[in-house]
Amino acid sequence: MKRLLSLTGIILFVFIGCTEPEGYQQPEDPLDAGREFIRAVMDGDYEEAELYLSTNAEDKELFSRYKQYMKKQPQKERLSLKSASIIINKMENQGDSICLINFSNSHSMKPMDLKVINEKNGWKVDFSYTFSGNLPLQD
Repeated sequence: MKRLLSLTGIILFVFIGCTEPEGYQQPEDPLDAGREFIRAVMDGDYEEAELYLSTNAEDKELFSRYKQYMKKQPQKERLSLKSASIIINKMENQGDSICLINFSNSHSMKPMDLKVINEKNGWKVDFSYTFSGNLPLQD
């Protein structure tokens, strides 16, 4: 009986301990989630970026297509993006569960919008917002 309880405890520890990759920390706020997502994408670390992605099926599909697009880009372009810095231009809270982040990077300097939402499992990026055609944040 003791062996069965010990084995059950070990199995539970392995499953609970393996739910999040080593080094991953749940974002404390929307800025952390957005910044970590952006950095992972710029670094080409799409597995890490997906940790910050909303569980929405549309987001997952769009991100999958985005990954395929980025993998086809010239290596020089990907390396330039990887060495670029993130520039947060503006952050706007929309209540307690939505934050809009306008950012650019030192490589392209093109302003982009990112929507971060508070889901049941923490702050996540609403990737579909980036492609929805909404106007950028106003000053």
